Amino acid sequence: MGTATLRAGREQTGTPRPARRLERPSWRDLRLVLGLLLVLLSVAGGIRLVSAFDDTTPVYAAASDLLPGQPVTSGDVLTVDVRMGEELARYVDGSAPIQPGTYLIRGVAAGELVPAGALGSARQALDKTVSVPVDMVAARSLVAGAVVDVWISRRDPGAVGEAYQDPVRLLAGAVIDSVPAQGKGLGSGLGRSSVQVVVPADQVGAVIGAVDQGARVTLVPAPRASNPVASDR
Repeated sequence: MGTATLRAGREQTGTPRPARRLERPSWRDLRLVLGLLLVLLSVAGGIRLVSAFDDTTPVYAAASDLLPGQPVTSGDVLTVDVRMGEELARYVDGSAPIQPGTYLIRGVAAGELVPAGALGSARQALDKTVSVPVDMVAARSLVAGAVVDVWISRRDPGAVGEAYQDPVRLLAGAVIDSVPAQGKGLGSGLGRSSVQVVVPADQVGAVIGAVDQGARVTLVPAPRASNPVASDR
């Protein structure tokens, strides 16, 4: 019986042909490894992209018009998420609670982001700046930020001519806000100049009254302060 006859006999009897075995893919298969790497890189890139779109920081915005001198509580502000660069440091961090005793130093309109410089203590909010006359020579020794006591010598109404009473301390711990620019021309050291002094709200009237009445004003370094002396003498 020939080979063709045997093959035909097997087909007639229905004997199945041996099937080829499928091999399981190996982790060493370079194509599989490259495919997994591409999937991982795609997932990592997607996460990074989502994180970039969500890179925001909470800051405070005014819930209504905030006026200088008023106390600020959590009910006066709203938390908003913003995305900005270096300018972020200019605004109040919305993740930190508003501390008790916080006041508005300057006004903030409703919806406006609250600048960091707009908040301060009660004294910073309520203190006022008053012009105090000193002579030009004394003004040269003053610098902004110096802490001084304000002494005044009132005019003596019973004396003949220009005479003054003994000096008294009118205000302790005042802060120099600004001093006038120094001139360089002839006679620039003559006359009087006005120095801006930060005064508590309840002392503003007394300082202005003394100045208007022609009292002689002397600025003396506050205790334990190394600030220069200035007066109108």
